[in-house]
Amino acid sequence: MYRWVVEALLFLIYFAFGISWLAYSPLMGDLEKHFSVSHAQAGMLISLVSISKAFVPLLAGLLAARIGLRYALLVGAGLSALAALAPLAPNFDTLLAVRVIFGIGGAIVVTLMGPMVMSWFPRNELPMVNGLNNVAVNSGITFAMFSTVGLAGNFGWQPTLVAFGAVSGLLALAWAIFGRNAGDEAAAKKAVGERATLGEVCARRETWLIALAFSGPLSLYLALNTWLPTHYQLAFGLSKQAASQLTGLFNLVGIPVAVMAGWVTGRLGLRRPLIVLAGLLMPISAFGLFGSPDATVRVVSAVFLGASFFLYVSPLFTIPMELEGMTPSRVALMMGVVFSVAYVVSFLSPLVVGWLKDNTGSFTAGLGVFAVLSASLAVGGLLLPETGPARAVRLEAVPAR
Repeated sequence: MYRWVVEALLFLIYFAFGISWLAYSPLMGDLEKHFSVSHAQAGMLISLVSISKAFVPLLAGLLAARIGLRYALLVGAGLSALAALAPLAPNFDTLLAVRVIFGIGGAIVVTLMGPMVMSWFPRNELPMVNGLNNVAVNSGITFAMFSTVGLAGNFGWQPTLVAFGAVSGLLALAWAIFGRNAGDEAAAKKAVGERATLGEVCARRETWLIALAFSGPLSLYLALNTWLPTHYQLAFGLSKQAASQLTGLFNLVGIPVAVMAGWVTGRLGLRRPLIVLAGLLMPISAFGLFGSPDATVRVVSAVFLGASFFLYVSPLFTIPMELEGMTPSRVALMMGVVFSVAYVVSFLSPLVVGWLKDNTGSFTAGLGVFAVLSASLAVGGLLLPETGPARAVRLEAVPAR
């Protein structure tokens, strides 16, 4: 049963990371005024966290091999806790630097959650646990979207952001006390580090297909969470609170959908159908969310977009654990490559949308670009192999010729 203690800590650490990551989005106007920066510059507060997560995952697996999963995750949680210091930065450059370090911590955590879970949980529980973990950061983002404006209005934006970061500090301390490897330290260290090379992971076609599938949705997700509240205020005259809450709606919808998708993935025994379905729904609902002048259409689109954003996470990230010959070490390295590629691509999305707004006067063009690119999820889903147990049953049922 201790595996659920480990799982709860992992979930909460990444949940708190999500709060501090996107709590800046509803406050963009305040931050731009305080630091005297443009939309494109302000977008770097989100993008630099993403670019941190682009190069660190490749090193996270090596770090775990050197010091073990437990201590590597402690490093990640500790760096994430620096979110408490970021709002106190004396200037914009210092704020960006702290956000980069904060992003490094989150990158370590998200890369090593999978191998840690794989070492603790039996295969039949992996889809559900993966569904929970992949919604952790989004649960934090949802909390931030619904609570930040109100808290900042009552207490000020700096105390609010400091308090959010302090939660990460408390969770890092909790991991130091209660975090555990599935076996003893020496065995866990050996299991992570043995017989895994970056070359063999990069040589696998599935690595690049998962990266393709993940890059489009992640780019759209970051673009929307960064700029949708501001877009709603400028394009449709919504208040800051209403714009933030509507942005939070598609995140909120995704939480039960992700958990349900984990359950359905386990029961269905197949991985690809939910991935492809989400990839088809995503571009259509995204255009309705940011483009429709009708409030009802925007709400309905938010529900469908939230479903599509989270329907695919459990099956997509369960596939690497089910591929032939995969071990925790190979999963760590494969996820490192996937996250690196996806975050390099998604790093550009808030910057591009902000730049297009500065040059065209509207957020619509930039958001539209990344809505179209989110269809990469459907393409990747169609090309990936089916790894679910139901596939094996069906193959055995086919008579030999």
